Amino acid sequence: MNRADFLSLSAMTGAAAVLRPGMMNGATGFRNVLIFTVDDMDYMSPNFAGFPVKDGLTPNMDRLASEALYFSRAHVSCAVCQPARQSTMTGKHPHVNGSMGFVSVPEGVPSLPEILMRHGWFTGSTNKGRDYRSFEWSHFIPGHGGRGFGRVPEMLAGDVKTFIGEARKEEKPFFIGVHTGDPHRGFPGSEQSKQKVQKVKEDFPQAKDRIFAADYDDVCSPSEAWIPPYLPQLPAIRREMAQYYNGVHRADQSLGAVLKTLEAEGVLEETLVVFYSDNGASFPTSKQNCYPYSTRTPLLLRFPGAKGGGRVDRDHFVSTMDVMPTILDIQGLPAPKDINGRSLVPLFRGRPQKGRDHIFTTYNYVKPGVQVCPKRAIHTKKYSYIFNPWPDGETETRGERQSGLTFAAMQAAAETDEDLAERVDFILHRTREELYDREKDPWCLNNVIDDPDYARAKKNMKALMEREMRTTGDPLLSAFLEGGSFPAEWSEFKG
Repeated sequence: MNRADFLSLSAMTGAAAVLRPGMMNGATGFRNVLIFTVDDMDYMSPNFAGFPVKDGLTPNMDRLASEALYFSRAHVSCAVCQPARQSTMTGKHPHVNGSMGFVSVPEGVPSLPEILMRHGWFTGSTNKGRDYRSFEWSHFIPGHGGRGFGRVPEMLAGDVKTFIGEARKEEKPFFIGVHTGDPHRGFPGSEQSKQKVQKVKEDFPQAKDRIFAADYDDVCSPSEAWIPPYLPQLPAIRREMAQYYNGVHRADQSLGAVLKTLEAEGVLEETLVVFYSDNGASFPTSKQNCYPYSTRTPLLLRFPGAKGGGRVDRDHFVSTMDVMPTILDIQGLPAPKDINGRSLVPLFRGRPQKGRDHIFTTYNYVKPGVQVCPKRAIHTKKYSYIFNPWPDGETETRGERQSGLTFAAMQAAAETDEDLAERVDFILHRTREELYDREKDPWCLNNVIDDPDYARAKKNMKALMEREMRTTGDPLLSAFLEGGSFPAEWSEFKG
């Protein structure tokens, strides 16, 4: 796929031709929807994104991108899995749908699968059960016992084949979400992964090796692993990045197995395929953060027949919250009026949409009382502004992203490297406001919030932040305006 292929609005005639309301009843035969997600993969990892990762890492993602519309400025609403995924299903920010962490969406909040089910679709989800248990499904496979089976391509493909068979029995079009556990920690070959595999073998001595997540192709060695520049160039980090990229490759194999199943079942060309990652990679300052690489995601939409495919929209900021209203719009169904997402169909048809020049992203907590370090961000093409209401000089922000080799290597190297020591301290303690000029500092390493040369940019970005917080009823608005912290009840552990 040619990254230089800029998608102008007038060039989208191929996609517009297949976008007609009520398509499940139309001549195109577009009946079904597949949403395929990967877990903790940053937007830079697929080869089609154009970064210097190893060639051949993601052949199935690359093929899908060559047949799809690729939104290169897409973001998730929140950089941690359950609230991000529930946000996609509801079209609402986590603080709007009522699930700001690893908790269920309250009853009564409309969701994409439930709306489609009411209108005749057979709906299903496989793997990542906790993240989708809030919603009603026709067919629900929560996972395979938490033993790493959700990372095995053959098992995910088998789930899809079973689901398609059930949909055929019901004589209904289908909507299915397929969610691989890769490349979430533990990465292939890591100690965490080895320990889990050993436990599975003890529990299932009769099972064949391929059932285990132990099986992976070692396609990326440490010497071949590209380290994104927001991380230092250290040998231990390079080793862990290689493990991560091997997880990316296995995620790619899962995508390929699922698409092959759709093709074998004769339904690929009746199916809209949506692909994205739930958040950035599980490394310091990425997952559970609000930097651009924390929430940016490779959003792909492949239409039947690959019409309008192989094109890239580099201009508009879009959100995975837009997936819900887009699918409903394409199928001629009304979306709930109080959602934050907006249909992408006007962009497909060459119609401009206001407000696509920036994106608002969030993080709150894992659960009340657990990793409560809320953040808000506004990103434009030039600047990133981040608001942190929690820093007090003592509180540390920690999470699973700091486990494993990478952060430990940074801390060890910081003992003799003053610059790295300052970076480690900043990662742990942060500051209340951050502003980055990404034209000069694309990896957000130089906070210019107090630089007088950026006073106007700071004012403008804060105005955008206030507008988004007011519009969405953000519970952190008073802290933003008045200098306070987050609501006290967020610190109360509720089990």
